[in-house]
Amino acid sequence: MESINPAKYADLFAALGSEPRLEIMRVLFAAYPQGMIVGDIQAKLQIPNSTLSHHLEKLRQEHLISSKKEKQYIWYSVNTKTMEDLLAFLFNGCALGNPRSKDKLAPVQNPFTEAGFMFEGFLRSLESLFGSVFDRIVLPRGFERFSQKATQVIALAQDESRRLGHQYVGTEQLLLGLIGEGTGTAAQVLSAEGLNLENLRIEVEKRVGHGKGTPLDIPFTPRAKRVLELSVEQSQRLGDQYIGTEHLLLGILRERGGMAVRVLEHLGVNLYSLEQRILQWNAPN
Repeated sequence: MESINPAKYADLFAALGSEPRLEIMRVLFAAYPQGMIVGDIQAKLQIPNSTLSHHLEKLRQEHLISSKKEKQYIWYSVNTKTMEDLLAFLFNGCALGNPRSKDKLAPVQNPFTEAGFMFEGFLRSLESLFGSVFDRIVLPRGFERFSQKATQVIALAQDESRRLGHQYVGTEQLLLGLIGEGTGTAAQVLSAEGLNLENLRIEVEKRVGHGKGTPLDIPFTPRAKRVLELSVEQSQRLGDQYIGTEHLLLGILRERGGMAVRVLEHLGVNLYSLEQRILQWNAPN
C-alpha cells in the first residue's frame, strides 16, 4: 500500500477551508447522488457566477466534487471516493493499536488528538454539517477501528466491483478484496487453503458474471453490510481493539448465506476448519 501523504489531505482541507465552499458541499450533499447544475447552486446560495465558478473549480481540482455534461447542462456532485478516503485518513489516525493485531496501524500523527480534540465530536460536527449522507457512502459505526489493511480491503472490493461492471459490493467482492490485499491475516489464511486471487476471480465470475454498470457510488448489498457489522461483533467478541482483515473474513463465514461462502465451498474449503485456522492465527502467542 502506498504510504500516507499528509500533504494530500492538507490540500483537501484547504479546499474546504472557506465558508462558500462548505456551503457548496452542503447543498451538493443534500442533492446526493443526483447532483445539481450550476444555475441551481447559484440560485440556492446567491453566490456571484464568477465566484461560484472559481470555488467549483477548486473543489473539482482536489477531486472533492465531480462534474459531467448532459446536453447543455453541467452537473456537479460529491465525489464519494475522495470523501471516503478523507474519512479513512481521519479515522485511521485515531485508530487504536493492539499488540495482538497483525494488521494494526502504524502510528499516525494526528493534530486533533494532540490538541485534545475529541475525534468523535469532530465526526459528529461533520455529520451535522453534511447531513446523513455519510450513512450512504461510508461504513457502519465502528469504522474508526478498522485497520489500514482492512480499509484497503474495502477499497479493493470496490475496485473489483468496478472491474466486473457491477453496481454493488457484495460478499464476493469483499472476499476478492481480502485475498487481493495480499499481506493481512485473512490473505495469509486463505493462501494457506490453496486459494489465490486468480482462482477466486474465476469462480466469482462464473457465478455472477460481468455487468455494464460503472457508477460513481457503489453501495454495499444487505449481506455485505451484515458482514461488516459481524466483523465489528467478532472483534468485540475476541476482545480486540481493532477490526482487521481476520475479522472481516470471520464476518463472511458467520453471515453464512452470501456468495462468498458459496464460492469457498465450491472450491472445497471446509468452512469450520477455515474459521478455526483464523482463530488460531489470531490467538496471542
